[in-house]
Amino acid sequence: MANPRLEERLLTAEEFYQLPEPEEGGKLELIDGRVMHEMPVSSEHGAIVMLLGRILGTFVAAHKLGRLMSKTGFLLRRSPDVVLAPDVSFVSRATITERGLPREGWVPYPPDLAIEVVSPSNLDVDVAYKVEQYLNADVTRVWVVRPRTKTVTVHLPDHTARTLLPGNSLTSQDAGFKQPGFELPLDELFAEDF
Repeated sequence: MANPRLEERLLTAEEFYQLPEPEEGGKLELIDGRVMHEMPVSSEHGAIVMLLGRILGTFVAAHKLGRLMSKTGFLLRRSPDVVLAPDVSFVSRATITERGLPREGWVPYPPDLAIEVVSPSNLDVDVAYKVEQYLNADVTRVWVVRPRTKTVTVHLPDHTARTLLPGNSLTSQDAGFKQPGFELPLDELFAEDF
């Protein structure tokens, strides 16, 4: 009997785009040509994503810095293809001007900022894999938000990282914004009075 693993056909980003939405919800990503399904997220996860979107979005819009998105697919690598959809992403005005921003399909280049909010069901090895894929694709900043520990780890292009704790704030430098003035206290991000 043939080994089904050896017969597995890897999908391209274009084939992946044609797949239907999962009936049970959640999101799909393409990892090394293989479809990976993530279950729907908790209320805490969703609330943090919305808060990040609101606070970052207000700053980005006020300074006309670019486009903030959620769950948007970015084609990070070919052969085998990798398409990741960060919980929140930012593409700068300069990048959009230079490369365009398609209305349909995956964005054919990496975001400037990718934010992943970690759910209890996420394995550390999977989160580390995503961070590595983002950095290898030249994403300038990657945030890993961990609600359980109330920390945010900011990953830089040189593969160094620093972890912010309660009492610390995320800044324009942490987001890779050229515009100074952005500040998000972690105590506000992880406030439980929603």
